[in-house]
Amino acid sequence: MKPLLLALALALPLPLLAETREERVAAAAEYVELALQGFDMDAMIETMYQPILQQVAAGGQTLNDDQVARIRALYLDTFTDPLTKIMRDQAGIMADMMTLAEITALRDFYATPEGRSVMAKLPQLTAAQQPGIIDLINQNMEGLMPQVLAIVNGEVSAP
Repeated sequence: MKPLLLALALALPLPLLAETREERVAAAAEYVELALQGFDMDAMIETMYQPILQQVAAGGQTLNDDQVARIRALYLDTFTDPLTKIMRDQAGIMADMMTLAEITALRDFYATPEGRSVMAKLPQLTAAQQPGIIDLINQNMEGLMPQVLAIVNGEVSAP
């Protein structure tokens, strides 16, 4: 039994032997709090309803400022707290996926002016990419859905 335990211990990466999950969670929680300080949650949530506004406009309907403000408020009220909780919960996920050194490097980066600037720009990056992603999905969905349904319904044999 001892040789098996020794072999198992030697197979693990050394950083994982020298650190605990609790240490990784603590470092990840520090990173998350730093990230939340510089993160523009409102801007990220705004990217969620912009495609809807664009679809409404493409359909020929014009929304007035009050309607847009009410949609914005609805999304902010619905998603701000749950998304903040999801972001805070990522500390445990990070601790399970990353080493303490990786988490510490992320935390240290986001503590710098450059890191804070990057974090503040992430919603803009998402917004800039979103139309292309939605277009890509829309272009392929018509062809994909029948194939997915055929697989789900067992109508296609395995390759």
